[in-house]
Parts: sequence; C-alpha cells; structure tokens
Amino acid sequence: MRSTPLRRRLFLLAAVGIVPLAAMSGIGLLAMVQQQSEQIERSSLDITRALATAVGAELNRSVSLLEGLALAPSLDAADVLGFHITAQRLLSARPQWRGVILAAPDGRVLVNTAYPDSDAPPPVVESASFAQLVRTQQSVVGHLRRGPRGEYAVPVRVPVLRGGELRYVLTGVVDPSVIREVVERQRVPSDWVVSVFDDQGLRVARSRGHKQFIATPAAPSLQQLMASSADEGTGVTHTLEGDRVITAYTRLPQSRWSVAIGVPVGAAYAGMFRSSAAYGTGILLSLLLGGLAALAVARSINRPMGELRRAAQSLGLGDPPHSPLTDIREIREVADALLDAAQQRALGEAERERLLDAERAAHAVAEQARRRLELLASAGTLLSRSLQPQATLEAIASIVVPAIADWCRVDLVDADGRLQRALTHHSDPAKTRVGAELVQRLQAAPDMPGSMAWTVATGRSHVAHFDPPAEFDPARDKDLLTFAEAIGMRAYFIVPLVARGRTLGALAALQAESQRQFSDDDCALIAEIAQRASLALDNARLYADAQAARRQAETANRAKDEFLAMLGHELRNPLAPIVTALHLMARRGDGDTTMERRIIERQVAHLSRLVDDLLDVSRIARGKIQIEHERIDLRAAVATALELTRPVFEPRVRPIDIELPDEPVFVAGDAVRLAQVLGNLLTNAAKFTPPDGRIALRLRRDGDAVELAVEDEGCGIAPELLPNVFDLFTQGEQGMDRRTGGLGLGLAIVQTLVRLHGGTVSAHSDGTGRGSRFVVRLPVADAPPPPAAPPAGAVAPAHRSGRILLVDDNRDAADMLCMLLRDAGHEVCTASDAVAALAALDHFTPDLALLDIGLPGMDGYELAGRLRGDPRTTDLCLVALTGYGREPDRLRALAIFDEHLVKPVLGERLLEVVARLLERRPSPTVTTAVPAS
Repeated sequence: MRSTPLRRRLFLLAAVGIVPLAAMSGIGLLAMVQQQSEQIERSSLDITRALATAVGAELNRSVSLLEGLALAPSLDAADVLGFHITAQRLLSARPQWRGVILAAPDGRVLVNTAYPDSDAPPPVVESASFAQLVRTQQSVVGHLRRGPRGEYAVPVRVPVLRGGELRYVLTGVVDPSVIREVVERQRVPSDWVVSVFDDQGLRVARSRGHKQFIATPAAPSLQQLMASSADEGTGVTHTLEGDRVITAYTRLPQSRWSVAIGVPVGAAYAGMFRSSAAYGTGILLSLLLGGLAALAVARSINRPMGELRRAAQSLGLGDPPHSPLTDIREIREVADALLDAAQQRALGEAERERLLDAERAAHAVAEQARRRLELLASAGTLLSRSLQPQATLEAIASIVVPAIADWCRVDLVDADGRLQRALTHHSDPAKTRVGAELVQRLQAAPDMPGSMAWTVATGRSHVAHFDPPAEFDPARDKDLLTFAEAIGMRAYFIVPLVARGRTLGALAALQAESQRQFSDDDCALIAEIAQRASLALDNARLYADAQAARRQAETANRAKDEFLAMLGHELRNPLAPIVTALHLMARRGDGDTTMERRIIERQVAHLSRLVDDLLDVSRIARGKIQIEHERIDLRAAVATALELTRPVFEPRVRPIDIELPDEPVFVAGDAVRLAQVLGNLLTNAAKFTPPDGRIALRLRRDGDAVELAVEDEGCGIAPELLPNVFDLFTQGEQGMDRRTGGLGLGLAIVQTLVRLHGGTVSAHSDGTGRGSRFVVRLPVADAPPPPAAPPAGAVAPAHRSGRILLVDDNRDAADMLCMLLRDAGHEVCTASDAVAALAALDHFTPDLALLDIGLPGMDGYELAGRLRGDPRTTDLCLVALTGYGREPDRLRALAIFDEHLVKPVLGERLLEVVARLLERRPSPTVTTAVPAS
C-alpha cells in the first residue's frame, strides 16, 4: 500500500469530524434565511392588507354618508336652500371634508357649500368620475385633483335617484389628510414608508413628506413592481429618498386604489444578519481550529486520535462530545474546539427557537390587529345603516356580542335628564329576557364606582373583575352582586357614551360563561366602538329632531300656501268687476271719464301685479314655477313688455330710448315669463327715475348670448345694498309717502326666472343718485323653421254669438260681466249660486257657462260636475272664472273645465276665450229666445 503522511490523515480526520457539521449548519442557515425572508414578506403583505382595509373602510364610510344625504327630503322637493342647510350639518360632523357639491346630470353645479355666497359656483373639477357616475348611476371614488383654490382633494360621488331616474349627482370633496390620518392611526414604525395611490397612480397620502410628495407618481421601481395585473405583491424597490426597501402593495377591489408599504432592508434583515454571522463565524472557527489541531498533533497516534474521532462523530450525531484523556495539548485543543462547536450549535438552536417564538408572537399580534380593524370597519358599516334609535341599539349589540363580550347593556339619558334602561342583550334570546327582567328589577347604587349612573355622572370608564369580587361591599352593592351571580358574571367594562360634548348614556360589556377577562386592548376596542356608537345614537337623535322640524315646517308651509291662495282670491274678486267696468266704459267711448279711468286702470294694474308677485314668490320658494320652453324672437317679448308697461310710462315727460336689432334674436324660453322679467325691470326703472329722466332699453347679440340692458338716471343703488338687491323683500330707504311702493319682490322674481332660462342677471350702479343698469344675458337659440303657409283659399272663421250661463255670488262682478258679454252680442243668463243656476236650465239651455269656484253652498267644481252629467248640457263648454290662481287650483280646474281664468281678467282676453270655445261647438239649432234673469 502507498504510504500517507500523518498530516494528511489528520486533515482527513478533521474533515470527517468538522465538514459534516459545517454542511449541516450551512443548510440550516440557508433554511433559516429563506424562512425569515418569506416571513418578512408575509408580514409586510398582511400589514398592507390591513392598511388597505382601513383606507377602503374610510372611503366606504364617505360613500355611506353621501348616500344617506342623497335621501334628504329637500332633494325630493328640489329645495336647494334646504339641502344646503342639510349639507352644512353633515360637514359639521365631517370637518375633514372640504365641501359638498350638488350638481345636475348635465354638470351644472347647483350647490357648493365651499362657495355659499356665489351665484355661479365653480364647475365640476374632475369630470371623468362625474361622467362615469352619470353613465353607470353607481357610486364612484374619483381621482386626486387640485381644486379651484389650489388645494388637493378627492371627490366621492353618489347618484341621487328618484323613480329610477338620475336627478342629481352628489359629491363629497374629501381632504387627502383624511387618508393620511387613517395611515397614521395604524402606528407603523417611523422608519417605514406607507403610500396610498388613486387608480391613476397619483399619491393621495404618504406617511413621510406628505405635503412634499402629494399628487406625485410612485418611484420607478415601485411602478414597475405594481405594473403587473396582480392585485397584491411584494418585492425590493427604492423609495423617493433613494432608500432600498422591501415593498408590499395591495389594490382595493372597488376603487382600484393602491396601498404600498416599504420596510428598510437593514431593519428587516438585521436579525437574520446577526444569526448568519454567528453561524458563519462558528463554522469558520471550527474549520480553522481543526486544521491547526491536525498540524499540531502530527505525532499523535492511535488512542487519542480514536477518541478524538469518536468525539467528532458524537458531535455530528448531536450528542455532547467527550474530551479525550491525553496529555497531548494539540489533541486537547481539537477536543476543546469540538466542545466550543457543540456550544455554538446549542446557542444557535436556542436562538432559532427564540426567533420562531418571536415570529409566532408577531403573527398573533398582526392577526389580532386585523380582527380589530375588521370589527371596527364592520361597526362603522352597521352603525351607518339606519338613523332609527332602536336599529342603532341593535347594531351596537350585534357588534359587542359575542365577538368581544357575552353581554351588552346600554342605558340612555332621556329628555328630562333621567337614566333609562335602553338595551340588555345576549346571543341567547332566553338569557336576554332573563337579563332584561333583572335589569329592570335591580339597580346599583348611583354613587358606586362602575355603576351606570356613576359613569354618566363622572364621564369615566371603569373595569372590574369578579375573581374574587373583593372590592365590592355585600351590604351596599347587593343588587350588583345579585345580578352578577344570576348571570355568572366574571368581569365587566363600562364606558360613557359622549357625542359632541353631550353625555348620552353608558355602555357596558360583561363577561360570563366564556370566562374571559378584559385586556387593555379589549378596553381600547370597546371605547372606540362606544365613541362610534355615541355618534350614531346622536345622529339618530338629530335625525328625529330634524324630521320633527321638517314636519312643522311643512305644516307651516301648507298654512302659508292656503293663506296666500285665500288672499289672492279675496283680492282678485273685488278687482274683477272694476276691470270689467273699465273695459265697458272704454268700449262705449265715454270720453268724459278718460283720465279717471286711466288712474283706476293704473292702480288696478299695480294691485294685480302685487298679488301676482306675491303668489309668484310662493311658487318660487316651493320650486313649483313652470317655464314653457319654445323658440321665440326676443324682440316680440320686448314689444309685449312695452305694451304691458305703457300705463306706467304714459305720464312721463321723456319716452324710453329703445335700441333693437333689425334681425330676429331667438332664445329658448317662455315668452310670457320673459316679458314679465323685462316688465319688472322697466317698472322698477320708472319708479325710481324722475319723469324727465332718461330710461334706455338695449337689445343686442354678444357671441353665443343675447344681452338685454335697462339703464336709468334714477336714484341709483347704495353700495351696501347692491350685493343683496336680488334678495326677497330687499328695498332701499323710502320716504314716508312711499311713492315708489312695491313689496321688494320684483327683482327676486326676475333673478329666478332668468336662471330658469339658463341665463344670468346683474345689477350695476355707481352709487346713490347716479342711476342704475340691469343686464340680462340669455343663451342664443337656433332659428325655428319657417311656418307652413296656410292652404289656399283659407278664410278665418267669424266669431259667433252664443247663449252663456254666468254664475257668480259677487253681484257687481256678475253685473259687469253680463253687460260686457251682452255688449259683445251674447245672450246671458245670470245666477248667484249653484241652485239658481241648475233651476235656470228649465228655461235656458246655454252653450257656455262661466262659473265662479267659491260659490256658497255647492262650489263651482260640484256645479260643473252636475252640468256635465245633465243630458241638456252634454256639449256645454265650461270656463272657471275664479280668484284662486295657484298651480294646484289650475290643474284641478282643468280636470273638468275647458278653461281656467284668474280674476281680474281683461275684457279682450275673456271675449277671446269665449269666442274660441263657441267656435268648437257645432252650429246651434234654432230656439226660442227666453229673457235672461
């Protein structure tokens, strides 16, 4: 056999003893490194999911609040002012919101709480999500955008549906700091980086440098990691500051927002690096000492080498090695090295077990935090579902029991300040009934720490355990101990319910059969739930108060409408015979009373206008005013307004300066209402301008708009009055004679009517005594197609006379109308009530009946029904002539009458309606004339 040097054999012996240990240690080290890396990634991803859940819960809470606001009754009635007040109440509870915006589906902003005094609030800033909501009619979270004032915000939009139709788009403008607060509440380490991105990749919030990096995209390496289609993932990236971090991200399924967290590589792998260094050092040290020992014991043979070999084998098997009995120092050193290696291995295994225990504890803490976040998110959802107090109490009970405690109790302070039992709940209905009976029968001492009354009085929380109940006095706390024994109570925690600085009551969580105790985390969680429950209960109280106030307001509004209707009726009835008498005098050409008639006509017109303005304001306040949209030439509306205001301008020394274009100027609108707008402006100018002062009317086209201006050299508008000149009942200072008159309604009506036409109106004045200028701007409409030519040979039919039944309990009105109709060639029979009218049918068969509605006994509606049902008057035309001029009155009348005329009616208008209705009837048969009664 070939000889081998002892040194080589010793090297071989050292290798046999040490290399397997080094290999096993290296494999263990690699396994530990791999396991810790995977654990770091899992922990980072779990934390990211929890953050994403919290962000999603905040967004869902905002959507839920807006959906609750979308149910506001003011939106059903199109009450913009009422909705503005409701939105302000919501903002008082959500101070982090920049505002609430109500917009029409076409993008017109109707309410913007951030601009309460603006007549033209800014348009919709982020139109993509607005268009998405209009298209899908589903709630949507918009993109981060900079607002009109330069501040970043996120729009949360919900649809306002009525009858399956999108009526409005409701937007909550959320400050990004809300999202940042959600991130900060998670209490991640300060050297970690958390970022929240919207679905366009713009940064909404960041745990470090929030203001510096808001609205910026993610770092390039993070963008590359998130570019995959996966909704979550992990990897190594670089922060905007250049730090290398382990990154995990998660996308929210609904809003597609992303939450990313970056853990510094050094902090994440610090423990792993220490373990690796210890293992590597031990392995290298073992190899080095083994080699030195092999060189030093070149002369050692047989037994010491055998013992040393056996010691190395024992170490490889995991058994404690034994030092060989030898006087050879080198062999002893090798033996000592083997002993040191065994100790290092034991220490490494112990360290590994410690790290595994720490990882399991961290996982348990993370899992507990996740469950807590899920419970709080569920609590927010449940508490926001209803504004009914009982439903809110049931939601509180379902949150606390059985997830946190076995029993839940709630006592609330009533309106008189007394504490009342509100809720006793257990998951077992039978135990709930027993507990409720005990609570009603037993009552703890009010001054006992931990009782409901003590908690409400002091505003302090209290936790107590009954193992054993040494802190309780059997004599004083008898009821409490009886209750605890009856349900097997082991612990309880009680916390006050405080919302908006007001103590509402107390909430108690009790442990019984589960034998659980309350930890500090449990108490903190219950306190958080109690805070949210307090807000929910207070919201329910405020909602109930608001509902009661709304009912009172509706009752008052109905009373006001009924009063205005009666007022209009009572004012119009005496005006009707006056107008008819003036018309008869004019038809008969009585020249001696021309001046007197004109005076009466002007005063009657003024009084009629005041009544119409008063009723118009009532309709405007209720959103009931109607606009008939059609293409009209605005010059025709100007001509109508000039005709209507002719009595106002006839006494003036200087006529109106009128400037109209030669070409037609078409707008889409209501000719009657536009003439009313211009008539109010002209009348207003005439009232406040001396008779010889200049008044000018200008109509011109300015691009895509039509500009109508009324200028005067009158008393002008004071600077402090100018901003409020279009408000209801706003008037300048007047003399004792009140020559200008009026109720301060005309300009308010002008502004409302112009806005309903999609236009604007503005007032300008250089100050008192320097005149004023009112400018109306309306959008231009396309010219209508030319009217079809009448057929050749067509001849307008001639008006014919008829037999008319006139029923009115106002004798003067009936006499004047009778004279007017007879003067026009009609045969008239009058009656003062329904009974006389029905009796007249025995000797007078009318072609048309003019009926007053407010008749004594049987009203005009019932009389019309009787006439419709009488076979003698089957084809009778019916006209309602009444002082009730509201829209509901008109609609009710048109359900049975052919026409509805409001007193006072001009004679030409009455005769035109009578002639038109008689033309629709078939030619009359020859009858014998009977004298009219």
